[in-house]
This record gives sequence, structure tokens and C-alpha cells, in this order.
Amino acid sequence: MKLLEFTAYYLSKRKYFRIILIILVIGFWGWSEYGDLIPIKEHDLNFKSLQEIKARYKGGGFTFAVLGDNKNSSIFNYIINKLNQDKKLLFAIIGGDLVLYPTKETYQAFLKQRQHIEIPTLVLPGNHDVAFRNCYFYHKIFDSFYYSFTLGDTKFILLDNSNENNISDEQFYWLENELKNSQNLKYRFVFMHVPLWDPRDFVDSGVKFAHALKDSDFARKLEDLFIKYNVTILFESHIHGYYAFEKRGLKHIITGGAGAELKGTTPETNFYHYVRVNVSDKGVKTEVVKLDKTTTFIGLEKYWHTAKLYISRFGKIYFKQILLGFFIFILLLDGLLDYLTYRKRLK
Repeated sequence: MKLLEFTAYYLSKRKYFRIILIILVIGFWGWSEYGDLIPIKEHDLNFKSLQEIKARYKGGGFTFAVLGDNKNSSIFNYIINKLNQDKKLLFAIIGGDLVLYPTKETYQAFLKQRQHIEIPTLVLPGNHDVAFRNCYFYHKIFDSFYYSFTLGDTKFILLDNSNENNISDEQFYWLENELKNSQNLKYRFVFMHVPLWDPRDFVDSGVKFAHALKDSDFARKLEDLFIKYNVTILFESHIHGYYAFEKRGLKHIITGGAGAELKGTTPETNFYHYVRVNVSDKGVKTEVVKLDKTTTFIGLEKYWHTAKLYISRFGKIYFKQILLGFFIFILLLDGLLDYLTYRKRLK
């Protein structure tokens, strides 16, 4: 009965509803277009963060954080809170996949989260950040795709292997020179998004994950280079979890738990986290800082959790567009109802 009453009321006021819907469509379309006209003001953020790090560094030992694969997730906000609570951190490095895919809206969403990080933060590109060969937003905001810096007795080298296959010849020769010229330093840290190897494939389980460099010959070439020049730790991301292992004497730490959907069901490796690294004359110590929000999901519950994570991201990032689409849909539905009513009268 209530539905019939509502329908009758709607039909009697249809003209006014249509006017309201048209105004809403025009309003939200204008709001959306206006947002596209506003340029992203942030630029050269890696360079600015490097300047800030050097200004903050007073010599001696220091502590920094490494994390990766936040992908516009709301979980990343909890990671940021954890980072801000650790007052000993000098800076942070995010190992790629800052956004779900490269659009103005997703990068603006990341920048809004980034502005709440209280320490200088460096980034390197992941495959999602430059997907569809769209490097425009990453380059405009951060400029550097690969770069290095020295802090005390430690060399930091950040690479770009976001194509998931290899690095360019130019970058390879640059990397070799950076490593060769840093042999007088005590420590060398290398950071890249896609791992050389997927540690889950080391176990003879019959399942091949292969979430690593697709060119295995080039991966071995890089590995040989890192071993030759005594890389202290190779930090990688891309795999959504935490793994630490040694292969041919090279220490790997994979940290991909900064907010993206967790892969797998193993509680020992699948949790939200960042890695805390302390550097001193006595050596390098790493500590995994876990997030309390971590829950391991299995079966359908896992896919439902992933779906909610994506829906939450899209809902916040594309709020205006979703509402615009909804009002257009209602307007079209009204037009369809009008057409069906007209056809009925003809009969």
C-alpha cells in the first residue's frame, strides 16, 4: 500500500522531481569538472624530502621505516598513525604502489594521506603507479624515478623496476657506478618495488606464484651485481605480506603490508606492517612493526574483505562521480517509466 501511495505521489509531483534531478545532475557534473580544472600543486616531493632528511640528520646512528603497497587503502591511515607514534624515526621510504592506478583522483587521495605523515617520506614507483604506461602523475609529483643519497656511512639506492621485467641499460650502468663508488661506506641499502624472486616459490608445493621479475635472467644479473658489491639489505615490495630471507648470501626483506589486500592465508607472513630499521656503528637491526588491524581471512570471507576494501577506496575517491552516475540513472529510469506509460496509453 505504501508503495502505491508513494508511486501516486511521485506521479503527481513528477515535473518537480525531474527539475530537481536535472539540477542535481548539472550541479554534480559541474563540481566534477571543476575538480579536474584544479592542478596538482605538489611537485619535486622526493627532492624536498631529501633536503628535509639531510637537515634533520645530526650525524651518528639513525632509524628509518620501510613500507610498501598502500594502494589508496584506508588501512594506510593506521600505518601513518603508527609511524607518527615512533618519535625515533628520521624518515620513511615507501616502496611503490602508492595508488590503485594512475589518475588525478587516486594521486590526490594519496597526497591527502601523505600530508599526515610527520616525517620526511621518499617514494619509488610501483607497477600500479605507472600502469598503462601512464607516468605523468608520478613524474609531475615526485620527479625522480630512481635516485640515491648518502647518510653518514650508509648509501641508499632507490630503483625503478615498475615495468616488472628489468631496469633500463642506463639505469643499470648508473646503479653499478653507485655501488662501485660506495664501497668505502659501511652499509649499502637498495630499494625496488618488484622482488628478484618470489620466496613462496622456494617451497616445493607445486604452486608457482611468480610475483617477481618476469625476466629471471635479468633478475640473476641484478643479484650477481648486488652480491659483487656487498649490498647490506635489498628491500622489496609488490608481494602483499612480509618475508625475510637470504639467497646466495644476499639478505632480502619484502615489505608489502601498508594497506593493500593481503595475499595468502598464512598468519606468519600475511599482516599489515612496516619495517623499522636501526643503523649504527654496531650494525643494522630490523624490526617488524605490526598493525593491530590485521586479520587473516580464508575462503569467501577473504574475497568479501577484499571487495569491501576496494569499494571503500572507490567510494571515497570517486564520491562525486558515483553520485552523478546515480542521479543520471534515476533520470533515465524516470524517462523509461514515461516511455512505458506512453506505450500503454497507445494500446
